[in-house]
Amino acid sequence: MNNTSENMNNDNQFLTFYINDELYALSVIYIKEILEYSIVTKVPLMHKCINGITNIRGSVIPVIDLSIRLGISEAQTINKRTSIIVIEKEDEVQNFLVGLVVDEVNEVYNIFNKEQEDAPTFGSKIRKEFIEHIGKVHGLFIPILNSSAIINIDELSQISNPKG
Repeated sequence: MNNTSENMNNDNQFLTFYINDELYALSVIYIKEILEYSIVTKVPLMHKCINGITNIRGSVIPVIDLSIRLGISEAQTINKRTSIIVIEKEDEVQNFLVGLVVDEVNEVYNIFNKEQEDAPTFGSKIRKEFIEHIGKVHGLFIPILNSSAIINIDELSQISNPKG
């Protein structure tokens, strides 16, 4: 039966997590690991959503506050459930790791294509390009985030204005 091969496909698996009590999802294809929130070193003149950098087993990676990047809040509240989702992205030159700070990691769901709809073109507080699809799971609608848009190197490389 074709259903079995669909169940085994990582393309359909999404890690869900909370930001400001709202549930979001990312494809597990890009996720390398999930870590407890640890020391993040501030770096001056970075984009306002970049918390700083952290060291993960000898690799220094940038850490992005997902709530600020999505425009959901102005500041992250760190607590014992705050996590860093480490994702691997690639550009024209190389693969690189980026940490995404979330309030709490939830669980992995299988969300098949038939359970996904296009993101609405209006009515969302989040920029449309940040939402790839809306997944339907157990009667809930979960925004599936577009990691390529969130980790847009050109946009994030712009020097922040220290006053704003």
